[in-house]
Amino acid sequence: MSDLPANELAALPESDDAGAWIGWTTVQQSIASDPERSAWVSANAGSGKTHVLTQRVIRLLLAGARPSAILCLTYTKAAASEMSNRVFDRLAAWATLSDEELKARIAEIEGAEPDLFKLAEARRLFAKALETPGGLKIQTIHAFCEALLHQFPLEANVAGHFSVLDDRAAATLLDDARRSLLTATTPQRDAELAEAFSYVLDLGDESGLETLLGDIVAKRNAIRRFTTDAERKGGIDAALLARLGLSAGDTEAGIAEQYWPLPGLSGATLELYLTLADQKGGAKAQEVAYALRLAKRETHPVARAEILEKVMLTGKGEPKSDSQFFVKAMLADAPALAEGVAAARAHVVTCRDRLKLMRMYRATRAALVLADRLNRDYEELKKRRSQLDFEDLITRTADLLTKKDVGPWIHYKLDQGIDHILVDEAQDTSPIQWSVIQSLAEDFFSGESARQTLRTIFAVGDEKQSIYSFQGARPERFSEESDRTRRRVATSGQQFSSIRLPLSFRSTADVLAAVDHVFTAPENARGLSAVDEPVVHRSSRIGHPGAVDLWEMIAPEPAAKEEDWTAPFDSTPESAPAAILARRMAQTIGNLIGRETIIDKGKARFIEAGDILVLVRKRDSFVNALTRALKRRNNIPVAGADRLVLTSHIAIQDLLALGRFLLLPEDDLSLSALLKSPLFDLGEDDVFAVAALRDSNESVWSHLQKFADDGNERFRYAVDRLKTFLAFSKSLSVHDFYARVLGSFGGRRQFLARLGTEVSDILDEFLTFTLDHETSGLPGLQSFVSTLELEAPTVKREQDKGRNEVRIMTVHASKGLEAPIVFLVDGGGKAFTHTHLPKMRLIETGKQDIPLPVWVPVSALANSLTQTDTARLQSLTEEEYRRLLYVGMTRAADRLIICGYRGIRENADTWHAMISAALRQDGERCTPVSFSGPDGEWQGLSWRVSQVERSFERMEQAETTVDRGALPAGLSRPLPPQRNLPRPLSPSGAGTVIDDEADNLLVTSPLFTEKAKSDRSLEKGRFIHRMLQTLPEIASADRAEAARRYAERAARFWPQAERDALIGSVMALLSHPELQGVFSAHAQAEVSIMGTLTLDDQAYAVSGRIDRLTVLDDRVVILDYKTNRVPPRSAEQIPFAHRAQLAIYREILSPLYPGKRIDCVLVYTENASIHTLSGEALALTLAELKTK
Repeated sequence: MSDLPANELAALPESDDAGAWIGWTTVQQSIASDPERSAWVSANAGSGKTHVLTQRVIRLLLAGARPSAILCLTYTKAAASEMSNRVFDRLAAWATLSDEELKARIAEIEGAEPDLFKLAEARRLFAKALETPGGLKIQTIHAFCEALLHQFPLEANVAGHFSVLDDRAAATLLDDARRSLLTATTPQRDAELAEAFSYVLDLGDESGLETLLGDIVAKRNAIRRFTTDAERKGGIDAALLARLGLSAGDTEAGIAEQYWPLPGLSGATLELYLTLADQKGGAKAQEVAYALRLAKRETHPVARAEILEKVMLTGKGEPKSDSQFFVKAMLADAPALAEGVAAARAHVVTCRDRLKLMRMYRATRAALVLADRLNRDYEELKKRRSQLDFEDLITRTADLLTKKDVGPWIHYKLDQGIDHILVDEAQDTSPIQWSVIQSLAEDFFSGESARQTLRTIFAVGDEKQSIYSFQGARPERFSEESDRTRRRVATSGQQFSSIRLPLSFRSTADVLAAVDHVFTAPENARGLSAVDEPVVHRSSRIGHPGAVDLWEMIAPEPAAKEEDWTAPFDSTPESAPAAILARRMAQTIGNLIGRETIIDKGKARFIEAGDILVLVRKRDSFVNALTRALKRRNNIPVAGADRLVLTSHIAIQDLLALGRFLLLPEDDLSLSALLKSPLFDLGEDDVFAVAALRDSNESVWSHLQKFADDGNERFRYAVDRLKTFLAFSKSLSVHDFYARVLGSFGGRRQFLARLGTEVSDILDEFLTFTLDHETSGLPGLQSFVSTLELEAPTVKREQDKGRNEVRIMTVHASKGLEAPIVFLVDGGGKAFTHTHLPKMRLIETGKQDIPLPVWVPVSALANSLTQTDTARLQSLTEEEYRRLLYVGMTRAADRLIICGYRGIRENADTWHAMISAALRQDGERCTPVSFSGPDGEWQGLSWRVSQVERSFERMEQAETTVDRGALPAGLSRPLPPQRNLPRPLSPSGAGTVIDDEADNLLVTSPLFTEKAKSDRSLEKGRFIHRMLQTLPEIASADRAEAARRYAERAARFWPQAERDALIGSVMALLSHPELQGVFSAHAQAEVSIMGTLTLDDQAYAVSGRIDRLTVLDDRVVILDYKTNRVPPRSAEQIPFAHRAQLAIYREILSPLYPGKRIDCVLVYTENASIHTLSGEALALTLAELKTK
């Protein structure tokens, strides 16, 4: 096993021989999974990082690590589930393998044959991992943080019973907080907030305010971190001014004053310039002179500053050239004027920048006032509900682990539980998540651990695949954290290895060679790695045929654009580049499916629809155009969009239109849209006749009914159906109503017929939302329609390859997926545009500083600070754009097809352009070819790697047929009526619930009798009840003293004689021979029970609490205390309600204790009397209860 220095990578094999690469990779995987060293693994796409993770977990278990001491943090729940399944599948297989097979498996991963002891331990690992409390912790970092906060709620200052908000619930709370903010902005309620609100509106109007509130919501945690840090260091104003390079005394007027006089162009020098400009200058110089005289006469500083900016700067704010100020004759007479004008220009640039910084400071200060109020309202709403959002889980955990007063205690407690940390997809881990991970590992290598156990940290990732910057990921942190961990491990004297895995088990040599060639160019590789390592891949699939094709970019025709007014406004014209590309792709896919082959599990098989993955940069009209084209091409199965806003789908818009019509039949627009939907299927002409050819004061609904009365069958059907819907909507819940519309009324079938099978998932999500709304929202159709339109939930559909459909998704969504054939579609857009810049920015002014939030609502506030930040953002965006290309290309296993379309203006730095320019440089492997399709021929490039292709056996493939079978016989029969829930019945109130006569009760109601005399009966009963509950837990010799102390504290105002009598009654009961079993140490107090009791075919839901219960060898004893002021003198005088209560308890408990007698005992605390009810008496009471 290699022992290279910690910061050195093993040299790659010099030979291209597949065997050499596989052997080298096996060694590297063995080092990475070594349980005695920490490791940092850079794994290329398809190189088997999940295999390495799984192998490391298993080797840790084999080395004796406790399952509960292993923490594996994954990026998604799906990744956690996959890894957990792999670990348990392997351990389960080990439990049943023969000794020889198991020895071979262990030797394969450890490099040495195990002894008998390790063999036995390996067989027990599966049971050990399942049975260990806590078990293997393979989870997302959010799940881990949630568990940690539940473990230390007091230290983290969170509610112990907190729940986690999902994205939808968090969005709802944030909307509530925004409404609270808007209603609080009055001078009477909060003057500072009202002033800030007014200033924001002046700068950005209403749309700017909405944008600002959205930015505040998206960046609320970063803003809160800045404001919290600023408050600790002297206040927000001081922090803002210092970070912006301003001082506390600066004002706009004061900075404007500094414009004049102009250094280098004042006094005699200014007069000289003015004279020369008039005498020898041209028109431009004379204009400058005129403006300078205006500035000299102007007394208002801001107005003068504006004049000077126009004189010295262009419209873009850049310094004007010398030709705007001089002619040669002027400089010949006064050469020094050039330096003077240059100094004046530089001075104006500096002052202008400071003035803009000051204005940005004022805007930012106002925005932060709103942000502070919005954050406080949101936090208060969460606090009231004892809820945390996903970001809270991370930030609260990070704060908990770094708190000075409790952090060491938390680390000490965790030190007992976590020995090994494994991080998956480390390149997508955000800085604050890294702080949590490194805090957990802080004691691993410090020598201050509570246990002398070898402890390790392991991370695997790939900087080239870091594409989630919008979630806070910083790809450079992968390398930085590696260096940090390496130094900590080296200090402790333990082993650390940096490892790379370039061998791909996924893609063919053709695909990987194209990837390497594209990213060989330095300009294409910029941003892929923090250390500028060359991109190197090798394929393990030797001899497997592959292909990379590049289609020409489709550009729009220069001909005049003709509008088809009959087409839907959001449709894609057939002549549009996106539509042309969609048809070409559909034709190609149709030719691939069932005709050409790929290699799967060592055998050749025909291509299926599920083998094809289409990747786009963003979801736009092309996705819909391709979906339609695939359906037209022999109805090729397609999964549709992977992510969709529910209310944007046409089927949901139709169902919402139905809801709006039912709420207000006079809603003409909703009814017109509804009539065109699949539910009614009226044509354009029908809707035009109903909607347009009516009187001005007549509703569409009224006009439609007139058409129906005239005998038109189509309209009669629509009216009858609408009336039916109106009737059902008034009597059914929202979910039941829509379920019936889509079910028994045939709505789902109609939507499927027009929109295709993929709409089924959308309709299911819609019904799920109706059900969720019933449980968490206000009742009624109006509330449902308003909530759905307001929340507009996003549906994330799992793109399951098992469904055998063409998948279309963004490159972001494809992370972690693969497919034999990938189409990478370039939409021709730029990687970065200034319109994408956020108005609320987080500017990094120093590596150690918390990012500075600034608000730049208009371009007039842009300054040197924001310009520098814009350049930084542009560079980061372009780097991620290139990483997206890497991810997209490496999804392909066998074939990669790059294609695209663009607008009239061509962009040079697109994916298509990068790939085309790179591949063309290799004339040997890249050749021009022609492709053909329904639109004729188009040109492109073909990339092939020369290799000896192997022959593969053909896989047996059965024809895909749908076995429709026979419908179940009972499908057409109506379902039985829904059973009513059991009627609730409280055992202690059974008598009154079943209308017991008032005179049977010894305890009379104060409503119908004279006021009871003041005594301590009820209070005395409560004291006795409390002592009988707690004293049995105390040793017999100490009970009397404990009772005395309690009575002196609880009844300190009672006379001593009454307290003594109270204690005597209790001690008499505790020592009563019939009650010794009930008051023994193993008896239970306050036992809650639930069950269902049937009385004369009527079910009752029973919920009660037994004062004391004991289970003996031959019997069960139920004891119940009663505090009646007038206790019964004999068993015959016991109130019916008391007997009924125990009879119910006995009936409910009987099935739980078959073969045991159940005794029921009543203790009346007023006189400490005991009554044991016979079985016959209880049976008679239950029979009597049935007749009531």
